[in-house]
Amino acid sequence: MSRVGGQLATGLRRDPDRPHLFYIDNAGVLRATAYDGHAWSPVTLPQPDGLPFGTEMHPPGALATGQRQRGHRLDVFAVDRDGLLRIYTADGVRGWETDLVPGGIGIPPGASLVTALERASMRLDIFTVSRSGEPLLFQGGDDGRWRAAVLPSESVLPHGANLATGYQEGRTLLSLFAIDRVGRLRCVVGMPERGWIPESLGQDLAEPPPLPPGAPLATGYAGGTDELSVFVVGEDGSLYEFQRGQFGWRARALPVGGLLAPAALTTAYRDGGRRLLLFVVDEEGRLRQYAHEPDGTWSVGVVPHGVGLPPGAPLAAGYRDGGGLLDLFVLARFSEPPLYFTAQSGGWTGPYPI
Repeated sequence: MSRVGGQLATGLRRDPDRPHLFYIDNAGVLRATAYDGHAWSPVTLPQPDGLPFGTEMHPPGALATGQRQRGHRLDVFAVDRDGLLRIYTADGVRGWETDLVPGGIGIPPGASLVTALERASMRLDIFTVSRSGEPLLFQGGDDGRWRAAVLPSESVLPHGANLATGYQEGRTLLSLFAIDRVGRLRCVVGMPERGWIPESLGQDLAEPPPLPPGAPLATGYAGGTDELSVFVVGEDGSLYEFQRGQFGWRARALPVGGLLAPAALTTAYRDGGRRLLLFVVDEEGRLRQYAHEPDGTWSVGVVPHGVGLPPGAPLAAGYRDGGGLLDLFVLARFSEPPLYFTAQSGGWTGPYPI
């Protein structure tokens, strides 16, 4: 499938705190911009061998961010044109450096990436999919050492499949999610003392919804609880929520269809993390906001002035001012920098150019 989603990523560089936004332009150049407390300004990054380039209709490669050293080291990951997993690192007051992740070879150029922190060990995990459809894990510690592993899977994943991570069982068990080649949601769970164990979500459902193989996913926790939800746009244009209950996984379609699959998704939180928001650009180019309400229902609206956007456009969310401001970034054109909208106490403003 064509690369959809993953072309935007946000991160926080500390000492002092500076929110960053990253994207890959059409020439295969990793771009970055940072907020200094007053405005967004370009950041110069080292430029080794090129990353996958794109066109106006075909997106460039994907990227992902992560943090080590208890948040004081910001990392950006991308797979270059030669299938090598690259890391861009900013450590404290030092400038940006780039290197290759050991063992990160033979990966599909521009492959989807996702990161997560293993809470027990405080190691940073980077996940992607091999050319043969196997989930790959690269695990890095604060000491700079890396290890690579192939994770078990009950099904072959599509070439270039999107991935998402979340924590189950009271936010203790790190889990990796993807849609396999037959449109089933798949999961691999990291179990203490047992390693990684495949878990099939679709087989617990009497009638699994039709899902696009390798489609973008998003995860979040509704209502400030520890119950993980997984979101994906189905082939029928509906937005589906998968949630694990007492008797296994269940799926439901959220209100209002009219989405175009595959579509990029992103989640964010308001009200001190108690309110989960989900964003997607619908088939008419409107930036939709799904908000989880206290009674367990979902309300649906359109971000003001969020119109005229490409259906399913790449999205990313980030925060400023200690979480007081929520920024929603949209890559409307692969040949231009992203736009962003800002939510604060008075509502949404924007769009603003980067």
